[in-house]
Amino acid sequence: RLHLGLDFGHALCVRFITKRFIGEYDHKKEVTYRCSRVVDQEAVDLEILDIAYCFPKCQTISLFSSIRWADGFLLLYSITQRLSFLEVPRLKELIDQTKQSLVVPTVLVANKDDLEIGREVTTEEGQRLATDLRCSFRELSVAEVGLGVEAAVFQLIRLVLDQQRPLPDRRSYMLTVRHALTRKLTRSKTMQW
Repeated sequence: RLHLGLDFGHALCVRFITKRFIGEYDHKKEVTYRCSRVVDQEAVDLEILDIAYCFPKCQTISLFSSIRWADGFLLLYSITQRLSFLEVPRLKELIDQTKQSLVVPTVLVANKDDLEIGREVTTEEGQRLATDLRCSFRELSVAEVGLGVEAAVFQLIRLVLDQQRPLPDRRSYMLTVRHALTRKLTRSKTMQW
């Protein structure tokens, strides 16, 4: 079972799980969703926690325990609300400190790309922030067709699964590399003659 944490993700969760869009919801409540999906032919059970993060003063025990609970994070901001974008680095720093890890599976999601007329944050700013924070980046609209939402969540699931898979045994990995190099050298010598 994978545990995914979302910041400001209630509408995204509902869109991902039910394929429906809801516009009105309580921003101050944490909600946990459970579902199953098949990702790259692998059945995955998900628990998704929509973290009620109220910027800038919210650093409660509940927030820390939610961060520790999660295996990966989708950090959402609205392209029409610069303040939500400016809070992302602080939340990512809190996640990194709480998880005490250099690599925490994270996808930065810029929401409301259907509201171009009210845009306050450019795509380039979002991409630059994602690079600075060492995370993936997606721009989408939760209100529109859910394919972008599913792609963002699946991207996070893949990052978490990749991190949880055991690293190959060093000795067998080195033998595999040695055999590949030997075959390549043999092939190149044969081609020279």
